[in-house]
Amino acid sequence: MQTFKTVTKTQTQQVESVHYTEAHKVLENAQKQVADLCLDYDSTGSSYYINATQILANLCAVYYNSDEDSEYVSVAEIVYAITNCLTYYDEKHLYDDCVANTALADVNVYDYAYFSN
Repeated sequence: MQTFKTVTKTQTQQVESVHYTEAHKVLENAQKQVADLCLDYDSTGSSYYINATQILANLCAVYYNSDEDSEYVSVAEIVYAITNCLTYYDEKHLYDDCVANTALADVNVYDYAYFSN
């Protein structure tokens, strides 16, 4: 009778990443965005504020939970942290403001997310 043996295979996966300093710039932009917005009385303005604060929380989680042994953070994780809070095309400016003046400014968000009308 044949016995089974567990074999561990390790695969290397290449992930598009940015240096942690670029990720920190995105985090700073998100923090500025929250500071610049205020809680409005109307639902649209309040929705932007809620989305901006959730984006900041998501980016903090990505930034501070990234691999401590690596100086790089996954682009997909950063983009997802932002776009996870967005639904409509007119909310894309929240993404644009977060990635402004960073290496992620050239990333096509539509490669990572879908927005509705």
